[in-house]
Amino acid sequence: MDAAVVRITAAVFALYGIAFLLAPERAAWLVTEAVPGSASAVIDVRATYGGMSVAVGALLFALAADPGLVRKGLLGVILLMAGMAAGRICGIALDGPANRVMWAYLVLEIAVAAVASWRLWAARRSA
Repeated sequence: MDAAVVRITAAVFALYGIAFLLAPERAAWLVTEAVPGSASAVIDVRATYGGMSVAVGALLFALAADPGLVRKGLLGVILLMAGMAAGRICGIALDGPANRVMWAYLVLEIAVAAVASWRLWAARRSA
């Protein structure tokens, strides 16, 4: 189950990244109800939301593939999800009302961080 948590998270990052690589303006609209306003903005969206998300997915897949590194993968999931949730909470507090997608992402980020934390705690107790 521990590797599955890491693999599922990896798949989400990889698919999200592919969407932003292939259709950055459409993906941005679906998530934020806005599109990047210049060529450089689109390039950065492709690089950050696209390329980096694919790379994060690949890294998590690599960690999940090695039984000796699955705990590191769980830690990675915790750090990624907690960091994203913290950033989203700051954004909601500082920038104003969020759309439903932002709230859904926040709930998912907290839930995945909690599941990964529980699995990491259980793995450490059984060791």
